[in-house]
Amino acid sequence: YLEAWQQEATTGVPPPGLFGGGCAAVHESLLWYGGHDGNSWFGTLHQLNTTTLNWEELHQCTPQGPMAKSGCGLSSFHGNKAALFGGYGIPTGPTQPGSTFTRNTRFTDGRGWTNEFHLFDLHESVWSSPPTTGSRPPPCSDFSFTAIDSHRGVLFGGYSPEHGRMNDVHIINLQTMHWTKLEKTGGGPWPVGRVQ
Repeated sequence: YLEAWQQEATTGVPPPGLFGGGCAAVHESLLWYGGHDGNSWFGTLHQLNTTTLNWEELHQCTPQGPMAKSGCGLSSFHGNKAALFGGYGIPTGPTQPGSTFTRNTRFTDGRGWTNEFHLFDLHESVWSSPPTTGSRPPPCSDFSFTAIDSHRGVLFGGYSPEHGRMNDVHIINLQTMHWTKLEKTGGGPWPVGRVQ
């Protein structure tokens, strides 16, 4: 194995140079959603085949899909679905039913935080916005979001305009579409609030 980073040439349609997008591994591929280039937010979904090193644009930003944003979380489930949560950016359509958008009043361009939740079907190449129940996290960005088994994902930390740096733990069950907030019990340690 190599003990140093090396740069490899890629082919296809890569995303532009961005930071703060969501990234997830799916089989031999990496998915990349959104991000910010220093001027604008993006809402496209790209896939890199790590065997062929070929990029493909899977979906462009539309009013029916997730908003253009950075600081969001992307995680894969079953190898055929990707879940996208939260982030910071500018809405590209109406607020998703059941979600909340908190505008950043320091700016006049409409940017802010969201707690929208979307699923992307990798076989059909389509976004869906399933309704969820339970303790949905508040609008936030810059958290950790990862799959813990084939149907559950865990979200930890992040920044919320209402709470600042958070140390909350939320679990989404994709079979029931139910959010559960874990509560601290007992006298053991609990992590301090943090952002990614």
